[in-house]
Amino acid sequence: MALPQSFLDRFDEPFGFMDFASIGAMSIPARAGLAEMADAMSGSRGKLVPMVMDRVETTRGLGARVVGVPTEQVTLVPSTSAGLFAVAFGLAGGTVVVPETEFPANLYPWVRAAEAGRIDLRTFPVPGGRLTADLVAQAVDSGTTAVALSHVDYRTGYRCDLPAIREVAGPALLVVDAVQGLGALRFSMEGVDVMVAGGHKWLRAGGGAGLLAVSERALERLRPALTGWLGVVDPFDTAAPLPHPPLEGADRFVMGSGSFTAVAALCESLRTLLTVSMEDVEAAVLARSRAVEDEARRSGARVMSPWRKDDERSGIVSFSPARESSEDAYGRLVEEGFSLTERNGMLRVAPHASTHPDAPAAVGEILAMTSC
Repeated sequence: MALPQSFLDRFDEPFGFMDFASIGAMSIPARAGLAEMADAMSGSRGKLVPMVMDRVETTRGLGARVVGVPTEQVTLVPSTSAGLFAVAFGLAGGTVVVPETEFPANLYPWVRAAEAGRIDLRTFPVPGGRLTADLVAQAVDSGTTAVALSHVDYRTGYRCDLPAIREVAGPALLVVDAVQGLGALRFSMEGVDVMVAGGHKWLRAGGGAGLLAVSERALERLRPALTGWLGVVDPFDTAAPLPHPPLEGADRFVMGSGSFTAVAALCESLRTLLTVSMEDVEAAVLARSRAVEDEARRSGARVMSPWRKDDERSGIVSFSPARESSEDAYGRLVEEGFSLTERNGMLRVAPHASTHPDAPAAVGEILAMTSC
């Protein structure tokens, strides 16, 4: 089903903006929410604290609806990295298994936790860019306490099969970096123990706020090792002896005050997303990314395409131009008003549901001219 125009009208990114895998263009509601909070922070202090607390709780509730868990299993984090660090230092020993192909945000938390002696870290190769359940099964053993991976590969756009990976992970916690899919693709916490996603990419909320969702068994196993003053019972009761006990739910992982403006922006982004079906959003995203792939292939480019079926695809398409360097092709596209990413000899194009249907063809025309 096509997305309603009333939804699409809430986004006004330029025609050539297709870089949501980097820093997504903020939505109109997100910018309005940010501005409202900024105005409040410049005005009456009497109304500010209740407003902040309301936005935090509302955002938690909206985030819980997006990923399908109770509100008490969701908390807010300033970034994907912050959420993963809280999890990495919350594990009580054992081995964490991580693919070698992960973006550094999902590697350094485990490296630092291993350096601190809290866990052992094991990485494994991903031939051809296909992160399959079979590869995970070969990497885990009886001492594995967590498997940490990305729902969508930041380079290729390959979307892994989380239910299949859950089946082979055994009793280990399944920790998912969902930043390259949440807001563009369907996501379910079923079988997932931890989901972390910053709001600055496909959620279109700008930087500074994201979601951390945890399963009941993750709450039982993870220690609140990095918990700060807001992650405890009665945080404002400073007359009581310290430290206070940690909260029961996901808020036990809160370290301290976050960005109030970022939370307000994320709140409106999530509210907007919940006005439509994620199936329809995903269908629109995949239609745009397929069109980008078709145009790239038509120009003679070599496309990184580890997927074999639609549910392994995402909004990301990466390719090498046919007859010129990626730097030269990138420069030409930027001159023509396109926003994308160039990295390691590849161009990465990442359209969203609101990307103009004609934008992929326009990219193809420029690629064809530079490939002659």
